[in-house]
Amino acid sequence: MKYLSFVLAAAFAATASAHDEGHGPRLSDAGKMGGVIAAVIEAKNAGLGPKARLIYKAELVRLEDGTVRIYLYDKDMRPLKLDKFAKTAKALIETHKNKKISTLPFSLKLEGNAFIGKAPKPPKKPFNIDAVFQEEKLKLLAAFDNLD
Repeated sequence: MKYLSFVLAAAFAATASAHDEGHGPRLSDAGKMGGVIAAVIEAKNAGLGPKARLIYKAELVRLEDGTVRIYLYDKDMRPLKLDKFAKTAKALIETHKNKKISTLPFSLKLEGNAFIGKAPKPPKKPFNIDAVFQEEKLKLLAAFDNLD
């Protein structure tokens, strides 16, 4: 019985921390606009976690009124030219409570050098913001985890 309890506890701990690894390699860059940096990976590789190949880097800047700005950079943190990106992107706020996932979708619009949108107020903290961008035929994901 002790062995079964140990196995169940270990399995629960592994699943509870699975999302903590994030989507894509761990980054240590500082944001150029004072925001949070996340890896941009191909959306189809989101399940690979830190083993997903880094395509770009993204910076999330949030304002108190709910405005969200996402800036995209190359691997060396140089701003990307966004002319090959679709003019809109989809984003969502994701929260977890008692193994239940809640999502609140919102849109981002390309304005100048950033994707900008108005995020709904998250129902609880911490929360995640995931954004999906289209660059020609590539569907890209930037996942900003454990925000408050």
